Formats: sequence, structure tokens, C-alpha cells
Amino acid sequence: MAVTACAAMWVWLVARWWRRQSIVSYQPRRPVPWHAVDLAAVLVFYLALQSGLIELAGVVLGSHAIQAPAAYVPGESTTEHMVGQLIPEGSVWVFLLCGISAVLVAPLSEEFLFRVLLQGWLEALEHRGRRKMATLRRLIPRGAGPILLTAFLFARLHFRVEGPPLSPDFLIFLLAGDAAARLLAMAFAVGWMRWRAGATAADLGWTLRNTKGDIRLGLAGFVAVAVPVYAMQAVFVSVLPTYIAPDPFPLFFFAVALGAVYYRTHRIVPWSCSMRC
Repeated sequence: MAVTACAAMWVWLVARWWRRQSIVSYQPRRPVPWHAVDLAAVLVFYLALQSGLIELAGVVLGSHAIQAPAAYVPGESTTEHMVGQLIPEGSVWVFLLCGISAVLVAPLSEEFLFRVLLQGWLEALEHRGRRKMATLRRLIPRGAGPILLTAFLFARLHFRVEGPPLSPDFLIFLLAGDAAARLLAMAFAVGWMRWRAGATAADLGWTLRNTKGDIRLGLAGFVAVAVPVYAMQAVFVSVLPTYIAPDPFPLFFFAVALGAVYYRTHRIVPWSCSMRC
């Protein structure tokens, strides 16, 4: 069913492209008002939360719980995300925590920080650069630079290599604390951009003027990219060395699709709907 729906969606997309019809209408907006220093403030705040989380884990669980074992069986090492390591624990509460963190908090926070803040700022830089450099306008399609650079940094964030197993208690603490840190970072970012940069709700991608259409767009985007992304995941699992996690490679292409949708709409509902799917 997924393959059939994906194929039908791509037939429709190609047909519209062939007839030179718009697939996603471009919604112009003013360049975002924040600058590099504002992004740096959000980054420092988030890194401080993460650092404090590790320190707190050491206090609550003990230093032995947050350290990798000095010696372990090589076959026990893994590239699995901590959510994948915790789900086999079987606890309902752990499963619920994994769901809230992986399905709600992590996608929304990552896409807000990367898509709205970072890509929005890169689009503003591009807007100024294209006005001054005619060569840039001729050689690079509008929006390509911000979309690709943001997608690369997003994928790089998910790069993992094989490591020793960690304590389940530490993983649970880390997952819960990371979710809280992400929510606090989002709240700080919104407050900072509104106070320091004078950002409006529209600058931050929040508008309800076309909610139903945005939900349909997000679902359609998920149908179009889900099968190719999972297929790429399977391919990279088979061709990459076992000590490298394959996640960043399909995530790059997924992030490109999300970035393209955001660039065309500049609203958060379509891609947040896709991410939660």
C-alpha cells in the first residue's frame, strides 16, 4: 500500500511538473530579523543545558553509571540510537518516554531550530547576496544553498559510530533530560527572537490561515518520501561498515524535502506533520 501510494503521488507530481504547474505555491515573506549572534545565543543555551544534564546525571546516578565500561565484548557494541536500545527493555513507561521523545519532542525541536531559525537566517543571507551578486543569481537556484546546507548540518548531527553499551538507567535519564532540554531551548529561542530580534509569529513560521491545506501538504509529503527514505536506509545498512550508523544519509534527503516545503510555504505545520508521521 505504501509503495502504491508513493508511486501514485510521484506520477501526480511529475504530471504537474510536465505541465509546468506549481506543485507547492511559493509564499514570500520578509527576511527574518535575527542574525548570527542570535543563533549563537540559542546554541550556547542549548549546549549549556546538555552539559548540565550530564553533570546532573553523574550526581543522581553516580559517576560509574555515566561512564562507558573499561572493557566490554566487541559484539556488544552498537550504533543503535538510544531509543532503539531502550525499547527492548519492555517497560510501558520507557516505551511511552521513547514515543514522546522520538515522535513529538525531537522532531519538532530539531525542525524548529534547523528549519525555522537556521534555514530562515540562511535565506536572509542569500536574499542579500543575490541582490549584490549577479553570478550567484545565474548559477544557483534560489533557495538551494540554505536548503542543502541546513540538510547537511541536520544529517551530520545524527552521525554515530559504534560504541560500548551504556547503563539503561543513564539512557533513560539522558532521554528524559534531553527532551526537557529541547523544550526549554525552543521556549528560549522563541522568547529571544521575539525580544531581541523583534520576530513576529509569521517570522517563526506560525500561522493558522491554511491549517487544513498545510496538514494535507504534510501528509502528501510524507507519502512521497517515506518509501524512498526507508529504501535508502536499507541500502546504506547493507553497504556501509557495521561500525557506522546509516541514519545520516537518508536523513539528508529527507531534510532536503522538508527544507524545500518550508522554503515554499514558510509555515511550520506542513513539515511538522510530515515529521510526526
